[in-house]
Amino acid sequence: MAKKQILIRDLPEALYEWIETERHAKRVSQKEFLLKVLGNAAAHSAPDTGIAGLSAFSRMTLVYWKSKKFWLGKLLEHPEIMTQGRTLKELEQNIREAFLLMALDEVPEKYQIREVAMA
Repeated sequence: MAKKQILIRDLPEALYEWIETERHAKRVSQKEFLLKVLGNAAAHSAPDTGIAGLSAFSRMTLVYWKSKKFWLGKLLEHPEIMTQGRTLKELEQNIREAFLLMALDEVPEKYQIREVAMA
């Protein structure tokens, strides 16, 4: 049986740098690292819909501080993503939503998800 392949073109520079940093830290190849990330996402998706839950995404570092009225924060891994909340819990919820909005940017409202075998 022929092995399945996938090719990703036009990878955003920030994402490429994150992959390289993480894989070097773990001392694995790009293939090994990406298979692990995708395997984790598949393991945490709902079996009936295939929709990934929040735990499917890697953990990120929230940098946050208190202003006069709100907690403000942004993701260290994605400093362009910033939001606020009245409480820390609300801030965490808002930063998750902001990340998902960025991750699904330009994806139409009606989309489908399918597991793709990488090997």
